[in-house]
Amino acid sequence: MRFAIMFLLFSSSAFAQNHSAAPAVPASCGSVVAQFDVKHDSSKHTLAQPEPGKALVYFFEDFEEPHGGFITPTIRLGMDGAWVGATKGASFLFLSVDPGEHHLCANWQSSSSQISRQFSLTSFTAETGKVYFFKVAPRVESYHDLGNAWRKDLAQVDADEASYLLGISSLSIPHTHK
Repeated sequence: MRFAIMFLLFSSSAFAQNHSAAPAVPASCGSVVAQFDVKHDSSKHTLAQPEPGKALVYFFEDFEEPHGGFITPTIRLGMDGAWVGATKGASFLFLSVDPGEHHLCANWQSSSSQISRQFSLTSFTAETGKVYFFKVAPRVESYHDLGNAWRKDLAQVDADEASYLLGISSLSIPHTHK
């Protein structure tokens, strides 16, 4: 009996330790607990120009809903260790940045730890007066033996693709949960 009680005590504390540990978050992202609600401004927008001494960064979400899909992901976007906003569905956001090296992160905001612990990362060096475009393309892929795999490809795109995406996207207006 004493052995059974000791086993339960040790196994329950090990169980609590394993499940309370937060997943490792890459340095370019923000806090794992930050959550966003996203509204959209569907009016037509033109590409903005950087303010003096700054560069401009656009993030586009290009989401292809799976057949019979019922989800539209919220993608958190991070830069240099902080979340800078989020997109949801075919939307975009942009921000002004200082010149220099920047590290970017995309993360599917989800209550599922299997999904939310996956990150897409890249970096770039901003130059004064330039505009940079990045596209995050969340996908749900099925693999026979593995079930569903969730991807969030984050890659730099050229001005032509950005212009096209701007025409089919809404401005993302993210707000953090209180």
